[in-house]
Amino acid sequence: MELHGAKVLITGGTSGIGRKTLDRLVKENAKVIVVARDQNKLDQLREDGMIAGAYCCDLANPHAVVQLAEKLVTDHPDLQILINNAGVQNNIAFHEDASTPQTITDELNTNLLAPLLLIRVLMPTLAKQKKAAIVNITTGLALVPKTSSAVYCGTKGGLRIFTKALQNQLEGTSIRVIEVLPPVVDTPMTDGRGKNKISPDKVANEIVRAIRGNRNEIFVGKTKLLYWVSKVSPRVARSIMRGLG
Repeated sequence: MELHGAKVLITGGTSGIGRKTLDRLVKENAKVIVVARDQNKLDQLREDGMIAGAYCCDLANPHAVVQLAEKLVTDHPDLQILINNAGVQNNIAFHEDASTPQTITDELNTNLLAPLLLIRVLMPTLAKQKKAAIVNITTGLALVPKTSSAVYCGTKGGLRIFTKALQNQLEGTSIRVIEVLPPVVDTPMTDGRGKNKISPDKVANEIVRAIRGNRNEIFVGKTKLLYWVSKVSPRVARSIMRGLG
């Protein structure tokens, strides 16, 4: 798919994978719309003249997400690509006091419900374009969970299954549905966690390459190995991931 001049919406576009993807898209001369929570960072992007639009939204609030999507339909009827990148991960054991109905709801809404709502409201707009794409960023933890982030793994696993079902439903239409599965990435969300992290630049490059190419499932870095280990020996894969923090 050609990115030059394409109208692209990316959530969580002010830091981490999202910001690096924004930079790559701008280099491709795409017209990028950014959704994020940090108004100051959005204002800076707007002042720098990098983006075609900026919207401040708390994706943990379903009502706000629907309102946002409806406004996007009006403001950007030429939208071609939706990248669901924003996510939150709490390293909290489910039985700990720090795990509350609110933390669970916020993580579930941000990681799973928000992408579904955005897709549903924006789908008629995407369907009007000659070519369109939906890109869902999941994780290797959608294949095999780690111990410390049960809710996060559950939300990303749910997004992966939803993505596969949506690929089936939209097969033969003008909308491609793409899943990108990174390993642990060196971003603010993973600060102090994990080892041997890859750079967000590498993931951003893979996202752009996926949109321009024809593959709809992209395993980045070590997630490809994890995928095959999980196929050959689920027990070994689970043992490997069990000790990750």
